[in-house]
Amino acid sequence: MSKEIKIMQAMDECVVNACERMKSLCPEERFHLMCEMGEWMYNPLSEEIEKVLMVPDFGEKEIL
Repeated sequence: MSKEIKIMQAMDECVVNACERMKSLCPEERFHLMCEMGEWMYNPLSEEIEKVLMVPDFGEKEIL
């Protein structure tokens, strides 16, 4: 599986978790969470995603 697919899966999991959290939030907190989720969904992935999104390295080792 490619790194981009793994990143997309991690992002999908974050959205699912955020939706689950909405069940227990008050309306104002739910609104703010929805605004944040909208930023995730409607802003395209940029080439600088590694600087913006923190994800595990999935066992990859950096070669110096």
